[in-house]
Amino acid sequence: MRLIIGLVALIVVVAIAAPIVRYGTMDPCRMLAQDIADESYGQIAKAMGAEPGETPEPAYAMARMMTSQSTQTDCMMRLKDRWLGLNSGAK
Repeated sequence: MRLIIGLVALIVVVAIAAPIVRYGTMDPCRMLAQDIADESYGQIAKAMGAEPGETPEPAYAMARMMTSQSTQTDCMMRLKDRWLGLNSGAK
């Protein structure tokens, strides 16, 4: 029984820590904006013949503007779809 409780606790800790480590936030709209900015900047950098590298802050700001009017639920659904590859992410 302790093993099961320990595994459940570990899963909860990983589920909370993973977004914080990857995105630095638990806000789904900010996580979505970061994904959108990284993807968009990466495509632009590749088109110009450069390596994507680190996404500049203005790209994040533009992506945050795109998600600013979305609800937390809408952002979470769009983020889930992006993670699972269910759509192209453009909406």
